Amino acid sequence: MFKILVIAIALFSSFSQASNMKLVGDAKLKVLFWSIYNVSLHSPDGQYQQHRYPMVLTIDYLRKINRSKLVDATKDEWQRLGVCEQSPCQQWLNKLSSIWPDLKKGDQLQLVADSANQGRFYLNGEHLGSLDDNLFSQHFLDIWLSENSRFPKQQRSLTGAN
Repeated sequence: MFKILVIAIALFSSFSQASNMKLVGDAKLKVLFWSIYNVSLHSPDGQYQQHRYPMVLTIDYLRKINRSKLVDATKDEWQRLGVCEQSPCQQWLNKLSSIWPDLKKGDQLQLVADSANQGRFYLNGEHLGSLDDNLFSQHFLDIWLSENSRFPKQQRSLTGAN
């Protein structure tokens, strides 16, 4: 019973923390004619400072995306950014594959990054799972926030650089 209470308090505090965040920036990803998702970044003061936590990244999906394509896209971005040369990418990808579901239009996937090492995923407000590993959250956020992001216009919008 005590364990359930501790988990409930932790989940409540994470929702409370996420709701106390202020918008840093947002962007829409379109590829050719297709809108893929809207993404937003929140921080405690509404300012982005690289590697300062906590941060919340929220992705609102505008189309159906199956889990394997989402995991593959994450892998491709990590490989492109050089993350997999220094980190246990396959271990992370296996964990993501086990907690992420297939996504449908209207789903919201959220990462609450408590630190560079700790991240909790939520789907439509429900906790999916956590990854607590060296620099996991930092490397996941770098897909969108790194200066080497595949989509520099969205990166600038998210970080408030526009």
